[in-house]
Amino acid sequence: MRRDSTLSAGIGRPDIRTVFLGGVRRSAWDYIGAAVAIVLLAVGWPTFFVTHDLAVAAVPVLAVLGSLPVAVARYLPFASWAAVTVACALAVPLHADPGYPLGWPVVFHLALAVCLAAVILIEPLPRVALAVATTVALMALNEHSQVRFGWMVGVAAFSAVLVLIRWLVVSRRQLRSSRVQLVRESARSSEQSDLRLRAEERNHLARDLHDVVAHQMSMIVVQAQSAPYRLQGVTPAVHAEFDSIAGTAREALDEVRGLLGVLRTDAESPAVEPVGADQIEPTLRAARRSGMDITWQITGETRGIDETAGVVLHRVLQESLSNASRHAPGGLVVVTLTVSTADTGDAPPAATLEVDSGPAAPGALIVPGSGGGTGIKGMSARVQAVGGAFTALAAPDGGFTVSATVPLRAGKRARSRQG
Repeated sequence: MRRDSTLSAGIGRPDIRTVFLGGVRRSAWDYIGAAVAIVLLAVGWPTFFVTHDLAVAAVPVLAVLGSLPVAVARYLPFASWAAVTVACALAVPLHADPGYPLGWPVVFHLALAVCLAAVILIEPLPRVALAVATTVALMALNEHSQVRFGWMVGVAAFSAVLVLIRWLVVSRRQLRSSRVQLVRESARSSEQSDLRLRAEERNHLARDLHDVVAHQMSMIVVQAQSAPYRLQGVTPAVHAEFDSIAGTAREALDEVRGLLGVLRTDAESPAVEPVGADQIEPTLRAARRSGMDITWQITGETRGIDETAGVVLHRVLQESLSNASRHAPGGLVVVTLTVSTADTGDAPPAATLEVDSGPAAPGALIVPGSGGGTGIKGMSARVQAVGGAFTALAAPDGGFTVSATVPLRAGKRARSRQG
């Protein structure tokens, strides 16, 4: 089994074989290696007799051993180097040409250089050291002293250059990996920082709602409930009006508390159930009890409205009734809700809510400075967020018409519950 290695402990732990091999798969280098090995064999076999003396039958074996390992040097560098080294050592005692300075054929020498380079670039450091030392010692087997010394120095210099290349490649790869890791850590830290900021903003908003809105609503409830007992001459009708105000404020306070439960990061669920289609009729009845001149007509089953559509429709209804009470007090309000759960091509399941508010009653007191808010923009944003259509138009008689059509994405599920 081969072990992954690094050039030094300070470089890190990249897989050196992955760096230089790029995965064990066919590539142009494989074909180049095979071509080089074949050329070396084709040259080394017939020319072996020029400088060395060996039986004709044994020459092909030694030629194959000293040249073909180049083809697999990319995947088996140490074994390839060992095979060529053995071939060179076997060729030394067969040397027959006094004028030839090397102890083995030039082809073997080239194959040895290729395989040694593969070992230095790919194999673990202990094998690199063994291969370099053995190759230097192999050069000492040459007959001429000048050749021996020159090639020993050459092998050492050749190996040093390749070791430097290996170190540079591994260092560059480690630097690139470190940069990628740094970018990921920075992005992760930034994301966590954003989450903390959002959590702090949610908590801050929850505190403000609790300290300001919830507190003021609580005071309205207390004042409305205690007014008949603090004031003299309160008639039963006025008493009922105070009770209605207290009930409306209490419902709003419950919704604010539910919103606080959503905003607080430590809350697993809101304090109250979210409003929806089942609250449309109770809201209409509460508006009538509060003194609003209102009529309504509901066509279809509100149980066919899914939760998301129900929340949007209820919020639009609440805002429309609130606007009517502020801007046109005493005026007639007509509410129409049509629920179509038929799943046909031309008419997909949808619910349409229309609120027609007439002009203010003669002599009605309109609160000054109550216009210019963001109610219509908020209603439009809610409806468009779920893929619906919204319009808000002034009527010629001074009234106002709000229309919202919301698709029922869970229409099938709702109809199955009805069945």
